[in-house]
Amino acid sequence: MPKGRRRTRGEINPFESNASLSLGDVDKDIYGEIAEVDSRRRTAKPVNIFSIYPDFSQPRRVLPSEVRPYWNGDPQQIGDLFMAWLHIINDDRPEPFDLEMVLQQIHLPPGIEGNEDEIDRDLVYLRKLPPVERALMELVQLAVSIRDVGLTNPITVVRQQDVYRLETGERRWLAYHLLNLYFADENWTMIPAEAVQGFDVWRQATENSAREDLNAIGKARQFAILLMDLLSEQDYQFSAYSEVIEAGLPERAYYAQVADGNEFRIPAGEGERLLHAMGLKNPVQLRQYRALLRLPDALWQHADDHNLTEGEIRKLSDSTVTRVTVQRDEVQPNPLVESVNKKRRDKIWAYAQQLDVLNSTEKNKAIEAIEADLKWLDNLRRALERR
Repeated sequence: MPKGRRRTRGEINPFESNASLSLGDVDKDIYGEIAEVDSRRRTAKPVNIFSIYPDFSQPRRVLPSEVRPYWNGDPQQIGDLFMAWLHIINDDRPEPFDLEMVLQQIHLPPGIEGNEDEIDRDLVYLRKLPPVERALMELVQLAVSIRDVGLTNPITVVRQQDVYRLETGERRWLAYHLLNLYFADENWTMIPAEAVQGFDVWRQATENSAREDLNAIGKARQFAILLMDLLSEQDYQFSAYSEVIEAGLPERAYYAQVADGNEFRIPAGEGERLLHAMGLKNPVQLRQYRALLRLPDALWQHADDHNLTEGEIRKLSDSTVTRVTVQRDEVQPNPLVESVNKKRRDKIWAYAQQLDVLNSTEKNKAIEAIEADLKWLDNLRRALERR
């Protein structure tokens, strides 16, 4: 597991913020902080969704753990992500999930008179779904809302040469991709975005806290990110998220770099800043979320996928950890041999047999399937070369 270490003078982290954004006096409540951040933002402008890249280290996980191995973060390949997501869901359903039909529905916006019962029914329905399907349905509901009434809260991005790094709004950005896949004629390629100067984990934390939908594991990640930022100011250096993943370690290892409270103490006078940024009131909560960084990897992932509270996680027994470990082993096959790839190749073969009679729409679909298969072959080649 990577450990924090003193930074050598002169070393530069290319993903570090160039300018830290002050959250103001600690006696401001969370909404005052949001207002201060908002007052410094630039006017939102349309940005092409294919020029924006996600921040995989951020606290919130929009994509369930079963889905993440099927996507490398390239926005040009996001169609493969949704195809794999649907395949995983349909493996556990008696009837195929008709994503296009669900996207076609019309919902009244929250707060409209007569809509309260619909909102309550949706919440009850979502809680009963398996985590992988619930996550997609939450994304679909957001996409439906955006298509009905537009996007009221722009995302924030940081420009890095010719592309952008996503700071806040990953779910909104994915919703636009979903709409673009199914309603391309409505032109969903451009999303309102505020370009900010330098990536700021504190600004990101402020939005996460204001929305109040981070689960316990998300808050543990948030704590670790902010603490690493504070300690970096004292010349500590931590392994980057990409370094941890490329080393073959689980994602928890990145955040667990500050799991030891004796070695990595919160700097003097910064406890209140951490509490306010995370929307917490008691310093005990910081210790509780730090403790989650030491969970077994399987339990960490299980708690994240099922949105367990910190209290629920503490009640889990050792036998639960063992059971979760077995389940995780069962649901993590080699993504390169999933049947979704075989189905795609079968379609390509079917297209090839009817080459002379295909219409223009069928030809375009065949070309898209071939492009996806070429990417699969390239991923397979690279996986073999790494062995």
